[in-house]
Amino acid sequence: MSSVYVHVGLPKTGTTHLQDRLWRNRDLALRGAGLLYPGNAIDDHFHAAVHLQPERYLDWVDPAHAKVWPTMVGQMRAWSGNSLLSHELFATATIEQVEQLVADLSFADELHVVVTVRDLARQLPSVWQENVKNQRRARLDEFVQRVAAQVDDPDLPVGEEGPFWEFQDYLTILRRWEKFVPAERIHVVTVPSKGCGGTTLWDRFVTALQVDPAQLTETVPTSNASLSAAQSEFLRQLNDRLQPDTVEWARYERIVKGQLIGDILFADSIGEPTELGRAQRDWAAQHSATMIADLAAAGYDVVGSLDDLAVPTSTAPDADIEPSDADVVAVALDTIAELVKRAPMPRVRARWETKARNVVRRGQRRAIATLRRS
Repeated sequence: MSSVYVHVGLPKTGTTHLQDRLWRNRDLALRGAGLLYPGNAIDDHFHAAVHLQPERYLDWVDPAHAKVWPTMVGQMRAWSGNSLLSHELFATATIEQVEQLVADLSFADELHVVVTVRDLARQLPSVWQENVKNQRRARLDEFVQRVAAQVDDPDLPVGEEGPFWEFQDYLTILRRWEKFVPAERIHVVTVPSKGCGGTTLWDRFVTALQVDPAQLTETVPTSNASLSAAQSEFLRQLNDRLQPDTVEWARYERIVKGQLIGDILFADSIGEPTELGRAQRDWAAQHSATMIADLAAAGYDVVGSLDDLAVPTSTAPDADIEPSDADVVAVALDTIAELVKRAPMPRVRARWETKARNVVRRGQRRAIATLRRS
């Protein structure tokens, strides 16, 4: 019997770490666990997800990768064991696109869906910070306010704050897949509560695939992908000066995301990240309780505990959670200093170039003077 597991995200639930580790362990998974992680390159699953949704991800659909999905289907069809697809962009597939993918995988005896889910108290600031790292300017309170408003009015425009529920509403996402996959073959893997650390998420995820974690021994280094509150505020204010009408995305992506964030800020991310304020946390706790109850009633297979998704209400007075201006200025100065250290030395003009330019300038002055006298 062959089964195909489709891991549909959610974004910001450790998906990149899981995918990196899956790729590192693909040979062990194939030989020891009978699990095929298809593709010839690590980003093939990304290309498969965007080619399934060409209208939505038009900027990322590259004709050079048009054969990736047929190749992956061929690899899975030829394999007699289980296979796994994994990318968080599968979360936004429409019912019609899910139906298309299910039809492409009809050779499998069973189709399973896996979703990784994390509590709103961590998910909201994490998604907001990711937006800030992509040129957005909304404050966290503005972002949460719009997210909360969209619960009551799903048609409310996304606005400056950026999208949230279309990637994070795991109930709606799983209901789309449930039209084609029975509830008992839908696996909800909860991200362990803060402080657990270790390999708990990996162990839970692999267990959902019916694989013994002890068979996949290759590890990947952990990376700090979170900014401190002061760094986030520095970047958010910097975005005011670096909007698409003043800087092209290719330049922002390479210099700001690649160098400033990736090489400098991540290397010196000292301090606590931005967290929800008291009122925001209380709303998240209330809405989480509703979502968790609906999830429990759906009858999906839960790997982990739904308690991991609960958000305790705040009992302490609302403290000053905003970083001070001094903290933000310190981050800005440290960043500028590091950029200066890393910047290539300016080209020094050769002496003969200076002399040549001076000769040209003298000639120009003489010509102008002659014209004025005449």
